[in-house]
Amino acid sequence: MDNIADKLRCGNISVMTCQQEEGLNDVQEIIKTEKTYPERRLRGVLEDLSNGCSQFLTLANKDQNQPGRTKLDKERLKSCMRELESMGQQAKTIRTQVKKNTVRDKIKLVQNFLQKLRFLADDPQHSVPDIYIWMMSNNKRIAYARVPSKDILYSGVEEETGKDCGKVKTIFFKLPGKKGFGAAGWTVQAKTEIYLWLGLNRQRKDFLSGLPNGFEENKMLKGPGSQSAPPISLTYMMKQIFQLRVHLYQARSLFAADSSGLSDPFARVFFSSHSQVTEVLNETLCPTWDQLMVFDNVELFGEVGELRDDPPIIVIEIYDQDTVGKAEFMGRTFAKPITKMADEHYGPPRFPPQLEYYQIYRGNCAAGELLAAFELLQIGPNGKADLPPIEGPTDIDRGPILPVPLGIRPVLSKYRIEVLFWGLRDLKRVNLAAVDRPRVDIECAGKGVQSSLIQNYKKNPNFSTLVKMFEVDLPENELLHPPLNIRVVDCRAFGRYTLVGNHAVTSLRKFIYRAADKNANDWNAHEMVLMQSSCLAEEIIVNMEPEPTVKKMETMVKLESDEKGGKKKKRKKGGEEVEEEELDESMLDWWSKYFASIETLMEVYPKELENEFDYFEDWLHSFNLFRGKAGDDEDQNVADEDRIIGKFKGSLCMYKVPVADEIQREMGFDSNMGMFQNIPTNDPINILVRVYIIRATDLHPADINGKADPYIAIKLGKSDIKDKENYISKQLNPIFGKSFDIEATFPMDSTLTVSIYDWDLVGTDDLIGETKLDLENRYYTKHRATCGIPSKYSIHGYNVWRDPLKPTQVLAKLCKDGKLDGPHYGPGGRVKVANHVFFGPTEIEDENGLKKQTDEHLALTVLNHWEDIPRVGCKLIPEHVETRPLLNPDKPGIEQGRIEMWVDMFPKDMPAPGPAIDISPRKPKKFELRVIIWSTDEVILEDDDIFTGEKSSDIFVRGWLKGQQEDKQDTDVHYHSLTGEGLFNWRFIYPFDYLQAEEKIVLSKKESMFAWDETEYKIPARLNLQVWDADHFSADDFLGAIELDLNRFPRGAKTAKQCSINMILNEQDVPMVSIFKQRRIKGWWPFLARDENDELELTGKVEAELQLVTAEEAEKSPVGEGRNEPEPLEKPNRPDTAFLWFLMPFKAIKNLVCNQYFWLTIKLVVALLLVLILGLFIYSMPGYMVKKLLGA
Repeated sequence: MDNIADKLRCGNISVMTCQQEEGLNDVQEIIKTEKTYPERRLRGVLEDLSNGCSQFLTLANKDQNQPGRTKLDKERLKSCMRELESMGQQAKTIRTQVKKNTVRDKIKLVQNFLQKLRFLADDPQHSVPDIYIWMMSNNKRIAYARVPSKDILYSGVEEETGKDCGKVKTIFFKLPGKKGFGAAGWTVQAKTEIYLWLGLNRQRKDFLSGLPNGFEENKMLKGPGSQSAPPISLTYMMKQIFQLRVHLYQARSLFAADSSGLSDPFARVFFSSHSQVTEVLNETLCPTWDQLMVFDNVELFGEVGELRDDPPIIVIEIYDQDTVGKAEFMGRTFAKPITKMADEHYGPPRFPPQLEYYQIYRGNCAAGELLAAFELLQIGPNGKADLPPIEGPTDIDRGPILPVPLGIRPVLSKYRIEVLFWGLRDLKRVNLAAVDRPRVDIECAGKGVQSSLIQNYKKNPNFSTLVKMFEVDLPENELLHPPLNIRVVDCRAFGRYTLVGNHAVTSLRKFIYRAADKNANDWNAHEMVLMQSSCLAEEIIVNMEPEPTVKKMETMVKLESDEKGGKKKKRKKGGEEVEEEELDESMLDWWSKYFASIETLMEVYPKELENEFDYFEDWLHSFNLFRGKAGDDEDQNVADEDRIIGKFKGSLCMYKVPVADEIQREMGFDSNMGMFQNIPTNDPINILVRVYIIRATDLHPADINGKADPYIAIKLGKSDIKDKENYISKQLNPIFGKSFDIEATFPMDSTLTVSIYDWDLVGTDDLIGETKLDLENRYYTKHRATCGIPSKYSIHGYNVWRDPLKPTQVLAKLCKDGKLDGPHYGPGGRVKVANHVFFGPTEIEDENGLKKQTDEHLALTVLNHWEDIPRVGCKLIPEHVETRPLLNPDKPGIEQGRIEMWVDMFPKDMPAPGPAIDISPRKPKKFELRVIIWSTDEVILEDDDIFTGEKSSDIFVRGWLKGQQEDKQDTDVHYHSLTGEGLFNWRFIYPFDYLQAEEKIVLSKKESMFAWDETEYKIPARLNLQVWDADHFSADDFLGAIELDLNRFPRGAKTAKQCSINMILNEQDVPMVSIFKQRRIKGWWPFLARDENDELELTGKVEAELQLVTAEEAEKSPVGEGRNEPEPLEKPNRPDTAFLWFLMPFKAIKNLVCNQYFWLTIKLVVALLLVLILGLFIYSMPGYMVKKLLGA
């Protein structure tokens, strides 16, 4: 047990975790209730964290070398120390950075610390089993509670003690086994208050140290040893009598427990051994109980001071009352009462208690908030007479139910709520029947108003009466405002009303009308606007920023800021002048603007346009209507998506009555419209919708080959367009470049659906993803999202003005709608709107280059700075491209790709717009690259001549364009080069298709012989040249290579001596050229290869000439490959070195004998002599022997 205790003690970081959690909750509560100085509390939390880390490290260093620890214990302790040391240092740093405007960002960092602490507090090796407490009935286990042993482990060091050790804690019992899972397991079976202590045997004298004082021990044993034995019971001599007052005012955003999407909630309050229930409020998710519960004669044990500082907790559970069966559990929250002792005064600042919001939890998910206050009052010697009086019920209809007292109940003021009833959208069937005659009911704090009845939802889903209003008493404190409930019912036959859906507006703060601040339009002189005292009318001169110059980026075509274009510019680099490409503006199109000026001429939003402009809810809001029982998923958003049954479009406006003078002036002439003046009518309107689809990116593969064959499908109302014939084969990043014109009628056709399908040869096409746009909010927004405002005005060319209304007409309309003085155009390029003066150009150039006077530039300048106009100004939608995520209903929450597009809308009763802008993808231009390999030099020599022994190489050059390896071409072979010099005079010809905007070569080829379509590839324009050594009886030897980016490669050296490896390694010091600009380049370039150390080395040099011609030029002046006709190249004059051994035989023999085969020659001579001697011996031996035998 000693070792286990040490192990658990060192790993016990849960105390620190609890402190962090409490501190973070305090900070978030301060921010939520808008109290002052949340940064001070956050600094305190970080200081506590830093101190806690230091204490842990100090204690851990002492225990680090204790015996009995396993390797896992030691490594885990080291890991904890490392993490907490780092965390403590970060906490100190962050503490110094906490300021009022950075509190929210720093809270996220502290939450990350909290997550780490929770992970470190969890011991991977649970050596001590947890404690189980069972509730028995008739010897049957019916409920249990599990207490982690580490939470009640005792230590002599306070920081290492478990967070619940030696404390009276409230334990909740739950069902055992499978019954305890899901919603059924969240219901509390029983509640008990229990004191737990776990420690070493030698520490048993301290096991009662945490109990409240004032008890006597009843022990079974008498005599020695009884002091340390635990008592069989405790008798408390000190008993305190209290009265608990629970003030339940309201709850909001509760769990939808019924199939109607509503609930019939009531609250059950538990305290000690007492329990009470509120009344049931039918069909609401935001009940206002306004009820006081009194718990009399509550007995609590312990000293007065302990009970005052740490009273028992109160448990509040919310249930849904069902007609049949048990009440369904909806959520639970906990609270601690504010305690008043008999000798304390009942008065400020602690009493009467203030109403607070308590978060309700259902399992691990948030399930609403409860607005309540709790006070625990001690009953003194005089009994209840000393307690503050309780006012009797004021509402006779509620019977004995007590309301929340006036001192605690919020102070009420009379408000008027104006409701804009615009229309209903996308209503689904209810009880298998379509919604035909819907009505909207608005309710807030028991008051409400009903909309007019829509007579035929299919024909016109808008309301005939736009604005209605009602008055209601609401709290002065805006944080305590009750929710506003929106309910939609369908009026059916025989006077039946069927609930369609509902929505609870939990916060009304953004709908409260606030008079404009008189100082809101004082402009800062250091930003954009300069006050000029010399102007008699106190005009504000708007300083116009200069037009930003267009930057040339990697995949961009350079645009000049000069309108004429066509001028050459020169830049100096390294003492040399390099001419840039002459720009012909007639060659520019929409894609030039897209690629070349993403940052300047056109706004490309990385997400949906509505996200940038607050969903276009400047005056018209969309409220989702929910129906059906809420899910228990942790991802509540996904569960809510399935419950959406439609949308209510409208708005709200709240203000106090009697009406202030500012509001009276704002109401204008039409009192029936209230604060909703100057809004358009909601009559049906015919619209031409023009949808531009540019491209899709990162599509999810739909075919087994990991690709897709995407095409566009567009649906708006009854119009359904499928561009199936123009599918793009095997692409996950297709460029569509399409525009579609659709006629629609608002409000019936207001949701545009753009889908990307995968084309299949057999079977149905698969949906890759889709995106939906609410066109109605875009059309009516004050940001004017009907047609984007360009940064420049042009009457011709790629940047032509596409709105049917000219800038002057748009500006005049905006000024008229906003009741502004102006616009007044003056001399010198000056225009005045309200008290703001703008300047701009006044000349425009037509197609013939003639200049004429116009005010359109001036008007466009004002439109681009419309947000600077006081009172009515807002940012107008610029010319843009928006990027929208593609989603698939079968794969919710997972992005299937993104689509770049934009939408223009033109009313049919206005002048007809011009033709759609041509955004079709650029077709590649055909070019022919002619490469002449004149010669090589200093090529490394790989072969050894068998006769002469000299180094040589049989050189040839190979070349191809990247991506066209199958079209590689070789020169003839220069045999037996002794110096690395090779003469070729050989021509390569490479035809290719080229996209100048993207600087890519376009290739179309089938991936396999079974492929149905050709696949298009875009690859960089790069020329590969290699030098090889030819071999007859083995594979050719690779010697070196160079890859030239045809858009940017080093200019060739004039001579072979000037050509070096630095031309490639130090590109920044070498002038770079483009074959697409110079068209013809000749020079020397190095061949490179990697040596044994993987470093680049020079392996040769090549003299080449590159010439680029268009397909038309190539057809007019053709040339032949190699040295063929037409325009054949001269045959090179190569030295005849093939039979060099025949011309110099002595030198060849000397090389063979002395150099290559020296030892072999010696061995052969010796062997020949031995054979000769042996032959002579054999020849002469018989005669010699005969002579010896015969004695001759």
